[in-house]
Amino acid sequence: MLSAQPITKDFKDLGLFNDLYKSAFPKSERAPMAFLFQRAKKDMVKFTAYYDEATFVGFSYTITVGDLTYLLYLAIQTNIRSKGYGAQILSNIKEQHPDNRIVLNIEIEDEKADNNAERIRRKSFYLKNGYNLTKIHFEMNKNKFDVLVNNGTCTAEEFKLLFKTYMGTLPYAIYRPKIHD
Repeated sequence: MLSAQPITKDFKDLGLFNDLYKSAFPKSERAPMAFLFQRAKKDMVKFTAYYDEATFVGFSYTITVGDLTYLLYLAIQTNIRSKGYGAQILSNIKEQHPDNRIVLNIEIEDEKADNNAERIRRKSFYLKNGYNLTKIHFEMNKNKFDVLVNNGTCTAEEFKLLFKTYMGTLPYAIYRPKIHD
């Protein structure tokens, strides 16, 4: 059974977290660390590390607005992937928000992409864990994503409102994420 603890600037395994964050997400998909920590001070955000006994397994970063919880980041240490940890973390998030719809985005499948096989595996993982594709498409920093949801449906307007609430007016205007059906 996994244990969880908040990630803060004083987090004991900050180096392991940073290494995983940088290896799991391309630079164009990584929010600045200062921004993540600043927003994590808000009640709507849970920035969580997961452990199997003393072993740092991975982390999640969720944002909740009303009954919509957005899983912005989920990453598992490379050497222990495919051992059920990702599914356990998804279960943990669902237990924390039992009545919420949980949304996330994944890179769209693209035969020309170097990591298309990884994209296909990721999509399969989330579908196997109860997520369904929505009609929402999301684009930011020239990256294109499909949006998936668990426990209901989500509209593009709800997803936009969550982003605006989390980011704040100015960062939202600067980064201008494109969210549409």
